[in-house]
Amino acid sequence: MSIRFLLSLLSLGFLLCTCGRASDNAPILQAAFPVEIPAPPAPVYDYDTIQWTEVARLDSTIRLDIRYATDNNFMKQVIYDCGRCFYRPQVARALLKVHQGLKPQGLGLKMYDCYRPEPYQQRLWDVLPDPRYVANPKRGSLHSRGAAADLTIVKLDTGEELNMGTTYDFFGEEAYTTATNLPVEVMANRKLLQVVMRKHGFLTIRTEWWHFNFGGPRLALSDWVWPCN
Repeated sequence: MSIRFLLSLLSLGFLLCTCGRASDNAPILQAAFPVEIPAPPAPVYDYDTIQWTEVARLDSTIRLDIRYATDNNFMKQVIYDCGRCFYRPQVARALLKVHQGLKPQGLGLKMYDCYRPEPYQQRLWDVLPDPRYVANPKRGSLHSRGAAADLTIVKLDTGEELNMGTTYDFFGEEAYTTATNLPVEVMANRKLLQVVMRKHGFLTIRTEWWHFNFGGPRLALSDWVWPCN
């Protein structure tokens, strides 16, 4: 038996004796097994997602200032039980495109009023029965079809509203979209709002710079009232 062969046997024996013992400082290697990560819970909706889309679920940077859920409105009283913003799905998707189109400029949408159930439309008409500003409930409002938007543009970082010349629900010719005797800044801001809304299928009305109607198919009137959590 050669010396080289004996040395090989001794080396092998040494390895067999030591490989089963780990030093106090040596890391202990464990077999890698796949770890199951639980799937996120399915979203819970308290409304019919076929009929309605809640804007806040589409993009949380769209600001809400639902005036009829407060007393900060021309009626000086609370009309809605809580402030949520719903639309028919195709209208909501169009509004999302408007908002996303403004984002590169550091701007976005702020909603004053969205879908308005028919019973609440009647309340507004009872206070201001003037078709220039409030749709007659007998004919039905596009708000009650989930196809009208009252909104403005804000700076995304601060929430500051762009100067549109008048407040929301200002009843006078200064709020008309045909008004021209306004500061240059106001005219530019109103033009921006008109351009981005028209680009995605919305039409304006003469008496309110903040109001837009979706130009798609005529949608059904609804008296559904959203739940409050």
